[in-house]
Amino acid sequence: MDGTTVTFLRREDMLVLDFTFSNISRLGTAGGVMLGPTTPGSAGTIIVHFPPQSVLEETTLLAAASTGTKRVRYSGESTVALRVPPGTSVPFTADGLLSWAVFQAAQAGTVLECVWGLFFRPASGDLVWRHPTAPVTGSSGATGIWHTRIAPASADLYEGGPVGLVGGPSPRSWQPFTSSLSASHRQQIHNATGARPVTADGLVLSALGASVDLAGDWRDFPALGIKGYRHRSAGGRDIVVQVDERGFLLPFGFPVQVTTRTERRLDYGLVQSVRLTVLKREITYEGVAALPNGGRAFPFVRVRVDQPIDTEISVGTALERVGYWVHRADAPAMVLPFALSADDHRGHRVHFTAPLVFMRGDFAYGGLSGPLATYENITKNLPLPATGRLELAPDNSTTDETSTMDLAELRVGAEPSQATSAQLIAAGRLAAHPRLLAVGARIPALDALAPPPAGAGVATQPPVTGTVHQLNLYDKYVTGGLDATHHVYASLSKADFPKADFAPPPAASGAVAALALPVMGLSTTTGLVGGKLDSAAAGQFDPGTYFKPSAGAGDLPTRLLGVIDLTKLVASGSGPPKIITTVEHAQSDKPPTGVRTEMTWHPTIKVTTLGSLTTTRPDSLDITSISRAGFGGSPSAVEVRGELRDFKLSFAGILSVEFRRMAFTSRPGAIPDLDVKIGSVGFDGDLRFLNKLRDYLPSPASGPRIDVDPKGVEVCYGLAVPTVGAGVFLLQNLALSVAVRLPFDGTPVRTTFCVSSRDHPFLVTVSLLGGGGFFSLTVESGKVTGLEAQLEFGAAAALDLGVASGSVSVTAGVYLKLDHSGSLLEGFLRAVGALEVLGIISVSVEFYLSLKTTDNHKEVVGRAVVTVRVRVAFFSQSVSLPMERRFGAGGDPSYSDAFPTQNAWSKRCAAFAAMEDAS
Repeated sequence: MDGTTVTFLRREDMLVLDFTFSNISRLGTAGGVMLGPTTPGSAGTIIVHFPPQSVLEETTLLAAASTGTKRVRYSGESTVALRVPPGTSVPFTADGLLSWAVFQAAQAGTVLECVWGLFFRPASGDLVWRHPTAPVTGSSGATGIWHTRIAPASADLYEGGPVGLVGGPSPRSWQPFTSSLSASHRQQIHNATGARPVTADGLVLSALGASVDLAGDWRDFPALGIKGYRHRSAGGRDIVVQVDERGFLLPFGFPVQVTTRTERRLDYGLVQSVRLTVLKREITYEGVAALPNGGRAFPFVRVRVDQPIDTEISVGTALERVGYWVHRADAPAMVLPFALSADDHRGHRVHFTAPLVFMRGDFAYGGLSGPLATYENITKNLPLPATGRLELAPDNSTTDETSTMDLAELRVGAEPSQATSAQLIAAGRLAAHPRLLAVGARIPALDALAPPPAGAGVATQPPVTGTVHQLNLYDKYVTGGLDATHHVYASLSKADFPKADFAPPPAASGAVAALALPVMGLSTTTGLVGGKLDSAAAGQFDPGTYFKPSAGAGDLPTRLLGVIDLTKLVASGSGPPKIITTVEHAQSDKPPTGVRTEMTWHPTIKVTTLGSLTTTRPDSLDITSISRAGFGGSPSAVEVRGELRDFKLSFAGILSVEFRRMAFTSRPGAIPDLDVKIGSVGFDGDLRFLNKLRDYLPSPASGPRIDVDPKGVEVCYGLAVPTVGAGVFLLQNLALSVAVRLPFDGTPVRTTFCVSSRDHPFLVTVSLLGGGGFFSLTVESGKVTGLEAQLEFGAAAALDLGVASGSVSVTAGVYLKLDHSGSLLEGFLRAVGALEVLGIISVSVEFYLSLKTTDNHKEVVGRAVVTVRVRVAFFSQSVSLPMERRFGAGGDPSYSDAFPTQNAWSKRCAAFAAMEDAS
């Protein structure tokens, strides 16, 4: 009989069973056939096959319940294994097979799928299946459906008793739609029965399906993800199903319980609600859950869930197989934002919102490296809106808050815990810790000089103006602390570099130095850090990489006095500028009143000559800038002091000025104050001989003269040469002067050299010949930006014979001007003759000729005017004859100029063709 299948069908009570046999043989004759073990001394097995005992039925969320058609799937068959002990036999009849009840848990052939996709076997103890062998018809004539009750052998015949069930084959890991149990639920229940069986109270199997009342309680098994399970069904259809899961909210580790309850309703069928309850609202990271690296990767001491605490949710996208994103119940496609608050070591509180991940309890205590990496790949691009102040790098050596800043956003990841699974289970803590991937913050040191937005009112909290910069904790700080990195603790995101340049206007640094610092990170001692962070963390300072070089015209470089590249002048062993921001309190127990940003720099200067600058001492430069921004909405107040000592400037190679001191002070509401002490001043280069000439002059040189205004300082030095006469030679009004202007607006130093001036030109006469003029040259950063010169010369003669007298004069001149707007060249010739007879008749003739270039410099315009004046007694008459000519100055004519029409070109071609024919 081994492998033989016998089907038992009975229409009256819908009995449908298949019997298969193992180690069973038939004994006896046709009238009394018996079934017994084939092998003596070994038990045989009769396996009873039941039709599907459960139905997978589609459920809908209670928040979106629907009366639409629900999908269903039937389960596979269930089997009950009956044991035939050695030496016994079973009548091979319907009554004999149905009445045999030796049913033991050890029989591996018993597999009950009384819950779709979840397979059970009896746990222990002798069991029986109890049922009538014949159809049962009531007094009304109705026949009941055949069913069997599986119960302990000692239980009451009709009431049965509790049966312990353990997991059988692995549960189904898939399902086509949402149902009372998810694949995760089935797997957790299957695993949990290994620790403690579920209890089936009244397990009934029938042709229509199973009726069960299952209960599981694993509250005292913290390593399991499931706490409780209750399942009631009738005829294979679920009535009430509830699963209680324990777990944690990633990344902060709040312990939570998720209750999934499914109920059958007459209007909607199966509806499901998922409820999340936070069991512990506040988390601190101490003991076995201590944050690695001293907590530097997550500078909060506690995190709290403000809301929601107990709410309906929906199951969102899975995080691998260990959990899922918590979504809203009313909008299943959207994540549920949790309102959270966190306190740092100073007691600052940060409020933020974040989506969280529910981590199943059975995966919560180890082996999370892969899921956490997946989680961070998502959250590194997930900014969390935040408000409040945070000290990123606590420094126990000082009470100053040198790393505290206003937050706009957080990006939070997670890293594995270093504690063992046993320690975590005992402490009830998640095997993961939060860490800051990045923060979006306003850096007061960068925003201190920025004006407040228009219309800003009175604020009661720290100002929120300014650019939000993305910061990452510096890796070497996280692993080694502040001492290991020379107090460098944060780096700026690469995408943040273009908007993170610290370049205060030159007026804010006293025009002594214009600092342009491409901010790369932050330090608790120097504030803003430029250049390579690794170099700064190693205590190395390279001005060439620390400061921002000039990128071209209009860019603000790091300059000294507008002309000297400061990165080449500062010694490499010098320290960087310190730009420190602190929060000010009127009283220690009162809220902060404002933010103070102080920039100080005392670099070591090379004793050298660089360009036009010569330095004589290494400690010659000091710069201090103090900015205060109040929390009342008032604009920032900036006070700046700068000083440069003992240096010499040589301008355009013609003027040398020694400065003992140049000090600048700028205060709010007052014009800048400049204190300049000048040493010796003299000509240089090709004009050095004038210094010797000055010694022989009867009067001292003019200067130096110093003019100071809010836009800059101007130093003027002049040398006036007295009138020189020698026979027919006469030199008058000759003066040499040099003016140097140091602007405060970042423009280059401007040097102007003049020989006399337009108002007072020099004059030279030799006998009948004479002339004069002036010359002016302006240079900025070695480039000529302005040139103006004029020269006039002429001759004059007169003759008086008494009766008649006459005179004639000829004058010529040229004027040249070059500047940013263009150039101008002019020349003139003027000839005048006059004759007078007896004082009655006079005749004069004037000839004036001028030449001038047009604005586009393509033509020269010549104008000539001849004017004749005649006076006889009391009658006079004047006649002028003008004439103008233009001369091309633009080179050869273009094709369009030579041949403006097609006809002109055709005529030219025809003319050359005729010459060829004639030859």
